[in-house]
Amino acid sequence: MKISIVIPNWNGAEKLQRNLPRVLKATKFSQVEEIIMSDDASTDDSLKIVKSQFKEVVVLESKIERNLGFSSNVDKGAREAKGDLIVLFNTDAAPSKDFLKPILSHFDDPKVFSVGCNTGGLWATATFHDGFFWHDQARKTSTCEAKAHITLWVSGGSGVFRKSLWDEMGGLDTLYDPFYLEDLDLGYRAWKRGYINLWEPKSLVEHYKEPGVIETNYSQKIVSQTAERNLLIFTWKNITSQKLISDHQKTLVLRLLKHPGYSKIFLSALKRLPQILSKRKIEKAQAKLTDEEVFSIFNQTQV
Repeated sequence: MKISIVIPNWNGAEKLQRNLPRVLKATKFSQVEEIIMSDDASTDDSLKIVKSQFKEVVVLESKIERNLGFSSNVDKGAREAKGDLIVLFNTDAAPSKDFLKPILSHFDDPKVFSVGCNTGGLWATATFHDGFFWHDQARKTSTCEAKAHITLWVSGGSGVFRKSLWDEMGGLDTLYDPFYLEDLDLGYRAWKRGYINLWEPKSLVEHYKEPGVIETNYSQKIVSQTAERNLLIFTWKNITSQKLISDHQKTLVLRLLKHPGYSKIFLSALKRLPQILSKRKIEKAQAKLTDEEVFSIFNQTQV
């Protein structure tokens, strides 16, 4: 299988300078055909550094001077990728030299859409209760084994994706720009279409625990409001169970009545309703599993 590495970047000069050598080193031990840095209108020295110090990297510059967001930037890079598999790395991710070795065999199964790397946590899970979607990471216990496990979604910052299925599903949804829940959305859509996402503990990627591009460029209030807005977008677009969406509507009314300030978040999602409903129609037509069936899979596989 041919492999493309795509690194979305926005003002990540320092992180690129530190972590790109680790990425390049890893390519020497795998079948990586290309490394693409997709830039989102950076104003720092990112482009200069990569072009001068890492000439092996293909640089996709932004055609406009305005930052568009994570989904738009990743999709730009993915469109240019020629590999059968796309590896997505944030600029703050540094892979071990053999991170791909334990991952590749999983793609022998044509139903596997994505495989997540081990950045120190476990696989992702979720439930739907009290009218809302709740996502989380599995809790480690003494019975947790060091072997591959299904995961609800794979992080867009350290994961490997099958390009053919990525294209089939349209990649990351730009409705979520500028950030948050876009990879969760993609993973959930994959499950409903009958595909599988995995977490591979032997694929080690170091993720530096430091303020990221979101934390350094947006206030905590904006970050929180965007996450809440995107949770509404996710629910309206993807939850097609009549019972679950009915529970959501009832809870949403109560939340709006009890917390008037939430109306700002609600209205920001409502502005995108025509696009949401159009995409909801597509996902409903393509679904092979119900929402209840997807949640049931993860309720049965808790550690």
